[in-house]
Amino acid sequence: MSSFQVSARQFILPKEGSGAEECEDAVAQSADASRFAVADGATEAFDARRWAVRLAENWVGAGSAPLTVEEFRPWLAEQGEWLRASWEGRKLPWYAEEKRRAGSFAAFVGLRLEERGRRMRWDAVALGDSCLVQTRGGRVERALPVSSHAEFNSAPPLVPSNETVREVALARLVSAGGEAERGDVFLLMSDALSAWYLESSSKRDGRATQFDSLLAASENEALAGLFRGERESKRMKDDDVAVVRVHLAAGP
Repeated sequence: MSSFQVSARQFILPKEGSGAEECEDAVAQSADASRFAVADGATEAFDARRWAVRLAENWVGAGSAPLTVEEFRPWLAEQGEWLRASWEGRKLPWYAEEKRRAGSFAAFVGLRLEERGRRMRWDAVALGDSCLVQTRGGRVERALPVSSHAEFNSAPPLVPSNETVREVALARLVSAGGEAERGDVFLLMSDALSAWYLESSSKRDGRATQFDSLLAASENEALAGLFRGERESKRMKDDDVAVVRVHLAAGP
């Protein structure tokens, strides 16, 4: 019998004025609730939405989710080959053709949970500025690959589909892991939300707690309202938002 009960909630909100089909963020989780991922397609890149969806869905669906550079390299090559093959035969205007040659890019973060006896092991991999935050008792326990609001910038490393820049990107891959306790919460978030959450948590102004409560309760309309208000006040960047909340409770 399992010592842990894992529950997950997810939420996506596109930029103001954009429809769901224009959102370039993607979330995914495995059927057994042991793997979770968020990918954030780079807006200026070619076919960024499909690349983000491909990365998130295929990482959680992999037989063994790649967590290290050595594991990630062949897996990423396979994803890039799939994306390039999907573009064959498409007729594009010259400016789109140039973007296609450069390939697609996305930030990525993935979490794997593995129960070992009465303990829960977590392992994560990230490239870019989509973040994993582990909280305990409402406080941030761990954050990666970015740990503070001040560290976000306009040129983060990204997961490329193009093999010519793959090794440069893989040199920036971050892997981490540890043990989780009952009651811990993991948040996988795209960049705008990550930056806002880390800043709000550091200020302890209650907004991060409000966000977590609404997300846990699947109060999606109220959550969208919170984010719209934060965007209007310029406390949150007007960008696509994606989050997966993973809660560990005592097993039945």
